[in-house]
Parts: sequence; C-alpha cells; structure tokens
Amino acid sequence: MVILSEFYNRNGDKFPENPKKEVIILDVFDKTASVKLIADEWIDYMHIVKINGTWKIVNVLWQFNDSSKH
Repeated sequence: MVILSEFYNRNGDKFPENPKKEVIILDVFDKTASVKLIADEWIDYMHIVKINGTWKIVNVLWQFNDSSKH
C-alpha cells in the first residue's frame, strides 16, 4: 500500500477536484478506536491507536464501492 501510494496519483489526475470524504468514528475506548472512511471509489475500515498523545493507523481494510468493477 505504501509503495502504491507513492506512484498512484503521480500525475494528479486520479481524484476529482472536490473528492468525497466522510469519516465516521465507529467506536472509541481509551487508546483504541475503529473508524470508517467513505471516499469516492472505496470504503476504508481502520483500527487506530493513541501513542504518546497522537493517533496512529494500525490496520486498514478496504474495498471498492462497486466491487463488480474491480
């Protein structure tokens, strides 16, 4: 995923000018949380953890909105 992100939008033409981005906090308990991101073409489910006062992404599970196209 990190390698893909370095090259995916290199030309700046992969996303609309005003992309859809909706963040839904599903659950928070102390220093852990589950978050859902709804974007233009995909949905991410993320597990995050608070380390030294800063939230960090630990895991991402994602799928295209229309999986029949991909």
